[in-house]
Amino acid sequence: MNPSTLEAEKIEVGDDLWAAQEFFEEKGWSDGLPIIPPTEERVARMLAAVKRAPQDVIGAVPPRWAPATVEKIAINAVMAGCKPEYMPTLIACVEAITDAQLNLYALQATTGGPAVMVIINGPIRRQLNVNGGANALGEGWRANATIGRFVRLIQRNIGGSYPGTTCKATLGWPGKYSICIGENEEVSPWEPLHVERGFAADQSTVTAISADASIRASDLDSTKAVGILTNFAQRMEGPSGPEAIMVICPEHAKIIAGDGFSKTDVKKFVWERAAYRMKDLPDETFHQRVKRRSDLKLTRDSVIPVTDKPEDILVVVAGGDGSQSQYIHVWGQSTPEGGSTRSVTKQIKD
Repeated sequence: MNPSTLEAEKIEVGDDLWAAQEFFEEKGWSDGLPIIPPTEERVARMLAAVKRAPQDVIGAVPPRWAPATVEKIAINAVMAGCKPEYMPTLIACVEAITDAQLNLYALQATTGGPAVMVIINGPIRRQLNVNGGANALGEGWRANATIGRFVRLIQRNIGGSYPGTTCKATLGWPGKYSICIGENEEVSPWEPLHVERGFAADQSTVTAISADASIRASDLDSTKAVGILTNFAQRMEGPSGPEAIMVICPEHAKIIAGDGFSKTDVKKFVWERAAYRMKDLPDETFHQRVKRRSDLKLTRDSVIPVTDKPEDILVVVAGGDGSQSQYIHVWGQSTPEGGSTRSVTKQIKD
């Protein structure tokens, strides 16, 4: 890749790492963590990893609705600390977050402050060393950390999402820095997420989904599926959303599947028990819920499941040893049309 073919503005910055960090912070191009300066040579190495023209537009990123070209993707990839071999995955991430179904505009503008969680499936996980095992939602893996961070930088640097202005998050949460995992398909007793969604097992995908909180679903006592899933459902009580994410650790998954539960069974069992009870709400909240979902004809005796349908619950197996699963709440409202945001899965291509 010849650097002279790049179209992004070229800026001269002194050969001082601290000064470069100050410059990027002043420009608002940093998430607060140190960045790798995107020199022409580094960007060119990123671009050489894909068979796409630098000015190909992958999508428009709200709220600025600016075009995410392959060149701009490469620039932000360098800044996030990604490796060149991540580029096909990063392009798929941008395809996913700019899909109208995700409704990134709403995610960027809400006071709720959700992150875009990335779930990676297929052979690419091993090729890129994406962690789906021990500490999968924690630190320690470059691919997880930098791919998740890349998504945030795209939202900020191309989309123009700046806290306190276009980004209205009241508090936000640490997941906004980076939240990316691989599914632990090798130990899962069920079909992986991408196969559920119609892709072949040997294809690789990214799934983008709104996420605004994580609750530990610890259960060291249950030896039966009913116990684990009942305890899990209790962590999921509260305001319903368009979708919900169950990250089930391998030990829990083995017990649940050993009792004959399929993924479909898991979703149905939890959906029937994780609920939002209208009788428990203050009057003002109750009346707002009734107004918001007039199609449900809610009364004080109504019970709203965690999602509108069992199929709206994503079940992903990840983690290492131990009996610690997690419930990740999906930001957004359930609506008669299916929800204010919906997860999107895209295939990773060369």
